[in-house]
Amino acid sequence: MPTAAKLISAIILAAIGWMCAEMAKPLFPEGQDLSYLSPTCAAAGLIVGWFYLGPRADKGLGTIGANAGTTLFVQVFVTLFTFSFSEMISNSLRKRYDGPIEALQDIFVIGFEMVMEFTTAEITATAILGAFVASTCAFYAARKWG
Repeated sequence: MPTAAKLISAIILAAIGWMCAEMAKPLFPEGQDLSYLSPTCAAAGLIVGWFYLGPRADKGLGTIGANAGTTLFVQVFVTLFTFSFSEMISNSLRKRYDGPIEALQDIFVIGFEMVMEFTTAEITATAILGAFVASTCAFYAARKWG
């Protein structure tokens, strides 16, 4: 069921995902196609906001920080898993794996490498602040209209 908290959290997390993707673009190698990066990060934020943060927004004022922290973790995990899975499929089509288990294990290796390469102080601060803003706004939207 659509609620104001789901809508608010989905919009804010999508915007935060888009901003973090735009901040990460200079860190990628030159000449790489990044047209899919911002929309994919925004879509991950939209899904996490609607299905994860929105339903948990009306639990109480003391849960804003916990919701923000877990939401940030879930959004980063969903985004990294999406890109890692895509990279694994690309590598698999180039026949770089000996079997399916090796390909599935490589998803986590690729994700870890992405975290190490693209985590900067600016992106981290933006994501943390954005998660707290989204959690706070979702809580007050649930309180007022929920």
